[in-house]
Amino acid sequence: MMKILRDVCNHFKLKFQYCSQKKLRYDTDIWMENHSNIDFSALHRPIIGTHMIRNPCGIIISAYEYHKITDEPWANEKNQKLGNTSYKNAINILKEKDGIYFEMKNNLYKESSRNTIMDIYNWNYNMPNFLETKYEDLMTDFNGTLTRIFKYYGFTTSMINMALKIAGNHNINTKDQTALNNDNHITNKSLDLDKWKQFFSDSELKHKFWEVYPSNIFTKIGYTNYLA
Repeated sequence: MMKILRDVCNHFKLKFQYCSQKKLRYDTDIWMENHSNIDFSALHRPIIGTHMIRNPCGIIISAYEYHKITDEPWANEKNQKLGNTSYKNAINILKEKDGIYFEMKNNLYKESSRNTIMDIYNWNYNMPNFLETKYEDLMTDFNGTLTRIFKYYGFTTSMINMALKIAGNHNINTKDQTALNNDNHITNKSLDLDKWKQFFSDSELKHKFWEVYPSNIFTKIGYTNYLA
């Protein structure tokens, strides 16, 4: 989404920022905050927005697999709270089930799954100026989902058509297998949205999930509870 919004804004000469709120400039047209950590009281102008979420189980498995191989500095720095090892190493030395549980419960970093999922849970889903979307919808209906988003932003039909053309360059569904294999950020090379079910068929992992997360999480954010 960052690449799509960046390139669309560049084409239409709109000012785009992908940053924390403290770095947000007043004249920015489209702003992306990766974890939806927004202090609305500090935004002194009318806004409209889109909020995209993902199935918590999908987040956990995707993050677990990505954090095992990532080169991102935060995941490779030693942390005393992890026994003076890195987040990446802490996951890699664990067996698979233990590693998934580690990812599920850990909240040491903003990028940790627990923080991401609780940000989703704590979001206000009743804001009339926000369009709610899902990652799964983007993956199964790329053009349809983006059309809804750009229309919500006030784009004209001709602008939407151009935006979809630009966005198509970043549609991972159109990548060939070689391109998918060479992209380290994509750990789910089959693009199977239900891949997480392979792992959460395990009764112990189901139980551990409910040790960490609220009992109404799926209901609140609009997903089917497959872990009941």
